[in-house]
Amino acid sequence: MSTVSDPALPLRYPFPPGELGTPPPVLEWARKHRPVCPVRLPSGTRVWMATRKDDITRILTDARFSRDLVHEGAPRFVGEDFTSMAGGIFNLDPPDHNRVRHVISRFYTRGGVETYRPMVRRHADRLLDAMAEGLNPADLVPAYAAPLPLAVSSEILRVPVEQREKYHSFFRTQTNLAVSPQEVAAATEAVIEFTGEVVEAKRRTNTAGRAEGPIEALIEAVAEDEISETELQGTVAYLFVTGSEPLVSPLGTGVVTLLTHPPALRDCLDDPALWPKAVEEILRYHHNGVLGMPRVATEDVRLHDVTIAKGDRVCTPMLGATWDPAHYRNPAKFNIHRRTDGTATFGAGPHFCLGASLSRMFLHTAYQALFTRFPTLLLAVSEHDIPWELDLFFTKPAVLPVAWDPDSP
Repeated sequence: MSTVSDPALPLRYPFPPGELGTPPPVLEWARKHRPVCPVRLPSGTRVWMATRKDDITRILTDARFSRDLVHEGAPRFVGEDFTSMAGGIFNLDPPDHNRVRHVISRFYTRGGVETYRPMVRRHADRLLDAMAEGLNPADLVPAYAAPLPLAVSSEILRVPVEQREKYHSFFRTQTNLAVSPQEVAAATEAVIEFTGEVVEAKRRTNTAGRAEGPIEALIEAVAEDEISETELQGTVAYLFVTGSEPLVSPLGTGVVTLLTHPPALRDCLDDPALWPKAVEEILRYHHNGVLGMPRVATEDVRLHDVTIAKGDRVCTPMLGATWDPAHYRNPAKFNIHRRTDGTATFGAGPHFCLGASLSRMFLHTAYQALFTRFPTLLLAVSEHDIPWELDLFFTKPAVLPVAWDPDSP
């Protein structure tokens, strides 16, 4: 990783990225020199940023830092984005968070997500068949990395892909750091409207009352007075938000990383039992977002030489945790044979990522299907010529040209 000279404070977000989707160099600078560092968001909001793993874990597990962002003056990246939607488990603190999360947790346990594996492979094979019959070279983003997560999420949530595609553009606006606050707010309103339409459609068609998917389970929980209508709507919106786009990032970025580390890829092809290790290292090496979602201090907290005052906003970039040399030896080295894993990328505490097991299963299946089908896959351009998305919340290649030997078995 390249180094940076002492920057002006507060740091301005978004940060200049590292090479090939690696963390912005300023995170390393902050970890060394300002472990609790002031940052200004595009909205003008000032937040504190923690960059050491121990500090990040402390903040994520400390009840004095709230995830309730549904109030006037709550921190926003640009405008009233998905963090402004009331009722979702994303914005609830315990015990309400635990109560709502319990309704859908069975669909995202390790055992629960294993039932989806054949479905993921079916969609992967369908897309790879089309890719094999299409142009060579091809852009892997529209051919595979983008449609596969959307198809999988749509089937898990039992919502047609065609219905999701309209929503998908709104979510991209919500996570765009270069649009106006008005555009973000309009996209959020569209997402809320879309969520309401989905819920009402399921209420009309699911007359038997069977909770066959997460949305049906939430609807049933409202009928049984376990959760409120607001919590239903907010959590369904959360499932749409987190269901597909966050998986596009590690799928595309992980392919770039594997193709630029041929020995690791060759090890996986020679020994498929190593694919889960590769997934863990990709999850450690990359995170689909840089800064992480803000929290708000509910009382004064002293951290290092900084007083985080009541009402202050704090961000915890998971790349700060997974690249902390105090916990990961030589973190800039991509090494699928590490003894450590990628768990820290999913957070800690009550809001530990609901989709952690799903992400692992999905990436394992998607990488293995891709490289088994195209073992000669390679970048069709220099890795340094790959354009990266710079204005979105998620780190990923904007275009990923790849080629393969069509005569290879």
